[in-house]
Amino acid sequence: MAHPPPPPNLTPLQSSDPRVIPPFAVHGRLGAGGMGVVYGAVGPDGRWAAVKVVRPEYAGEPEFRSRFASEVALMHRVRARCIAPVLAHDTRAELPWYATPYLPGPTLGARVRQGGALAPHQARVVAAGMAEAIAAIHAAGVVHRDLKPANVILAPDGPKVLDFGIARAADATALTRTGGLVGSPAWMSPERYRGTSGPEADVFAWGAMVAYTATGRPPFGDGGAETLMYRILREEPDLEGLPPELEEPVTRALDKDPASRPSAGELLHRVAAADPEAAAGADDTTIVDGLIRAHWAGGAVRGAPAPRTGPTAFAPPPPAVGPGGGPAGGGPGRAGAGAAPPPRRRFRRAPVVIAAGALAVAAVGGIGLVNALEGGDPDPPAPDPAPSVETAEPGTLAGTVNGAGSTFLSSAVEAWSASYTAERQPDTRISYEATGSGAGADAFVRGEVDFGASENALTESQVTEAAEARGCPVVQFPVLAGGIALVYDAEGLDGLALHRTELADIYSGAVTAYSDLDGAADLGLPDLEIVPVRHESEASTAHVFSRYLAADGGSWGADNVGDDTRWGPGVVAASGDEGVHAEVAATPGAIGFVNASYAEEHGLDVMPLRSDRGVEVDLTPETTRAATEQIDLDGRDFSLDAVQGDSAYPIMRVNHVFAYECGHPEGTGSVLRDFWAYALGDEGAQIAEGAGYTPLADSVGARVVADHVSRITEG
Repeated sequence: MAHPPPPPNLTPLQSSDPRVIPPFAVHGRLGAGGMGVVYGAVGPDGRWAAVKVVRPEYAGEPEFRSRFASEVALMHRVRARCIAPVLAHDTRAELPWYATPYLPGPTLGARVRQGGALAPHQARVVAAGMAEAIAAIHAAGVVHRDLKPANVILAPDGPKVLDFGIARAADATALTRTGGLVGSPAWMSPERYRGTSGPEADVFAWGAMVAYTATGRPPFGDGGAETLMYRILREEPDLEGLPPELEEPVTRALDKDPASRPSAGELLHRVAAADPEAAAGADDTTIVDGLIRAHWAGGAVRGAPAPRTGPTAFAPPPPAVGPGGGPAGGGPGRAGAGAAPPPRRRFRRAPVVIAAGALAVAAVGGIGLVNALEGGDPDPPAPDPAPSVETAEPGTLAGTVNGAGSTFLSSAVEAWSASYTAERQPDTRISYEATGSGAGADAFVRGEVDFGASENALTESQVTEAAEARGCPVVQFPVLAGGIALVYDAEGLDGLALHRTELADIYSGAVTAYSDLDGAADLGLPDLEIVPVRHESEASTAHVFSRYLAADGGSWGADNVGDDTRWGPGVVAASGDEGVHAEVAATPGAIGFVNASYAEEHGLDVMPLRSDRGVEVDLTPETTRAATEQIDLDGRDFSLDAVQGDSAYPIMRVNHVFAYECGHPEGTGSVLRDFWAYALGDEGAQIAEGAGYTPLADSVGARVVADHVSRITEG
């Protein structure tokens, strides 16, 4: 029997990824998020599975492991027509994991984004299926807590709810550890924003998602977390266009008082009442079966683009083979028999928890803001919305775009283009060569590529030369950012946080011992020589770090970026993040700087920095994204050399893209404009974050698209 190919969204494994998670053979990545990595794997029966492996920082939390094990055990017992069941799990593994069947078909979010609202009878199937799944989850004593369109798959045999129960383990850990809570802002109930919730919160999310399914838009609109929180707490949902048979159950589910909401089982029966013949039967599963048989179109939702995946049973790819002839890898977090164990994971996570594609609201910024909204000013103004720029209709563009430049941007462009061509514009191709920032800028200036990417903006002379090469103006804009982590591997430094001026003294050689730092006695710092390690001078990471040291015009000096003479005689130069890591690990008392994504991937100890007011600032997804709000979009250079404030991480790199506003072959200009609008939108931000980057703040990304990307035209 012929078998379809593996999942089309499977991406290559990284060097640190496992090749085997017994009894599954791992063949690629399906996604990654704040809680873990999802692998595409083949089980003993030859079927594809999604194996979800917890990130090390959670695995190292005893409370999380205990809750995770409890939730997975409950999940394993839950059976419902519209649930993706747990096939296997190991909650005692070094990195706990669980596996569910791989489900072909688009997510509810992707389907609505690409095809708009579902037809009323299809929306009823989704509403009933989600209600059946939620009722079964609640009956088992589980609360989902992160229901959102990305967690519902429109599979050939009906809608399926994913990832139930796991958010509670993360949420409880977050509340205990940081005062944060897990959730996706557009679908969170009012009480969740206030810091409490129960099964009724899932019912609220059901109502919001059914409205989204049937109208094609979220009932509380789009916008950032604060905007959505304000609307959910203070305003009524927009249910215009909701089919009459769904109005009553959705309205009741979205009641701001959790005690007034119906149960999920009651909602199922109310939805089914509009279709008594198809939904004949007494139990929930029989009701949903009848609706699916009547209205689910043989695997693809009627009126929707057909999913680009096949059935759930695929022929397995050839097994990965290790050097000794056996299976490669030894399981999650292990490199195989005889390999050294992975390093400790000490990368400082956010003071909130981010699930895949989700936003976590910190207690001060979230619950505190709720209190501000509900007290004091009786009618505070809602935040200003960011400008909205529409991307092209799916399947309407064709053409090839060529780019070159920054190696830092390479993985992001690869991830964006894979999703863009698979999900939105299959007749396009985005080709990008990671030649380095300088080479990419040169190729663009000569007119050899459609866009270039660099850590630095083009100079005025380069802009003039590029414009002459194709006879068109040049537009430049920021697309991604990333933090630079200060890493160390010495005992007794856990309480240390350094300011820019102290780092300048260390890297210039003015301070050579930890005991010479201010406050050394109070912190109990060791009497140990400081060995500063840096990237080679020509590396862009060294330039970013040097610009940070020079930002205040102090001892480092503003004219020394890239100047070898400013590094002190005791500073050790190394090649790349790997070289800096090796030197720091091998040298007592060493500190160094590497890209945040590398520090996270390799579990390095990361030192917080001190703001100008002396406040410690941890390196987290929130503090780095907050820094991007300070990008000056009215200027030409979008670098972040002098980040201010106590909640924004100060050592940041920003990747610039430059493109021609015109002079493109037929179709190419539209593809180029649409691709960058997609990359800078919500979906692109989620993809970038999953790949380890810092996406621009929502308002910044929207304005970059509106003010810069929109200038790219045809001809």
